[in-house]
Amino acid sequence: MTTIPSYDFYQTPTHLTLSVYVKGYAAEGVKDQVDVKLDESSITMSLPALPNGAVGPAAGARSFTLGPLYSTIVPGESTTRVLNTKIEVKLAKASPINWQTLLADPSRPAPSQYAEASTSQLPSASTPTATSGSTPAVPPSAPAPGPGSDGAKYRPKTSTRKNWDRLVDDELADKEDEPKDPNAGGDVALQSFFNQIYANADEDTKRAMIKSFTESGGTSLSTDWNTIGKGTTPTRPPEGMEQRKYEH
Repeated sequence: MTTIPSYDFYQTPTHLTLSVYVKGYAAEGVKDQVDVKLDESSITMSLPALPNGAVGPAAGARSFTLGPLYSTIVPGESTTRVLNTKIEVKLAKASPINWQTLLADPSRPAPSQYAEASTSQLPSASTPTATSGSTPAVPPSAPAPGPGSDGAKYRPKTSTRKNWDRLVDDELADKEDEPKDPNAGGDVALQSFFNQIYANADEDTKRAMIKSFTESGGTSLSTDWNTIGKGTTPTRPPEGMEQRKYEH
């Protein structure tokens, strides 16, 4: 069975960026032979043999599949980059939900089912509901117009489907109207983004973020506890830099 390389990811409401750590595939004559195929629920990578001089099992041609994924993606809106130390895949999410892990747990229902149910399958406030073994609930009658209402008609509230794209657009518009901060953007914006992820995460995700960031010296940040909990997170310096121990 082909061994799956180590990987981690970070995410926004609309995208998940996956890094698969394999070296040497950005070389001339090799990069063009790397094949990454995406479908709605899996990622398949086919890697060519590396030139002479490569060591270990990565020297030969191989392929592996990551799937089924935690939720569905939109392949046509996803992109791939082959770098010196990793292959980076930016996945477009089909639903704006937070992925707890990269891969789905076969023992649990697909998270996308919950996302659809929360907006399209729940009854509206004006729709009667019934529980098992009970008689159907009877919707209350509309209250009579009160004094000074000028005979205004009663309008029951109904649930509406959230427009996530509109929410994102409104948020961006609010940011544009705020006073410009000379320190805004860059590390400040990135720190704010990570704070939002941490605040809305479950306990396993928070543990994964703290452990990966601390053990890697601030060079990695992962939300996947299933992977991070198995061992020490290595230091991964930015491309073009190398790790050095501090000497007193």
